[in-house]
Amino acid sequence: MRKLFSRSGVVEAVVVTVAIASVLLFVTWQLASAPVESASEDLQRNLDFVSRELQTLKRRLDRAQAAEAVLQREVDVLRQANGLLREQEAQRQAELNTLQAELDFYRRLAGTGGAQTGLDVYRVDLLATGSERVFQYALTLTQNIRRASIVSGRARVDVEGTLEDRPVTLHWSQIGGDEPEPAFRFKYFQQLEGYLTLPEAFQPIRLVITLEAKGTKKPVQRSYNWSVLLVESGN
Repeated sequence: MRKLFSRSGVVEAVVVTVAIASVLLFVTWQLASAPVESASEDLQRNLDFVSRELQTLKRRLDRAQAAEAVLQREVDVLRQANGLLREQEAQRQAELNTLQAELDFYRRLAGTGGAQTGLDVYRVDLLATGSERVFQYALTLTQNIRRASIVSGRARVDVEGTLEDRPVTLHWSQIGGDEPEPAFRFKYFQQLEGYLTLPEAFQPIRLVITLEAKGTKKPVQRSYNWSVLLVESGN
């Protein structure tokens, strides 16, 4: 839009230049062909004509520039309004996503979503920190509310990846620092948080969570792509 109106201003300027050049050529021709005694009078008339034409063209140019300025302000207002609408739409979508996630969470607890699952990993968040080797994790564990019994056990956290081009699996003793292995005890849901420290030159590929509950023979295991988890948790 701005380029279009700027082009109009250039066109007006070209028109003015052409008009002036044409008039000057006409005046030169008149002076060359007119008798000497009438040259002064002809020159004055031509100068008056050029002055009037210049004033007319200047008014046209001023109107065109004023119209361009008004239209440019309208374009700026429309852009600002469009940006505001997009921002508001993004906020509403984020709120809807949050409400949907909460609804899914409580449906899962109540068992109204059709699945009657027991102990499970509902959500895993993985966030980068100020250190390239340290990452913060948060595990949200759930159990169907209809079971109405306390479940307890440990959450084993492993990281699969490569070290010097060799496949390696790091266990809690290698990545958990001095912190004890995560343990859980809850009736409906619980969140476990902590930090993972990876060794130098290790390239993580998958985060593996294994829930071992007391009184159950088969553990619950979930595997997550490390890079995808980082992107999703950072949004």
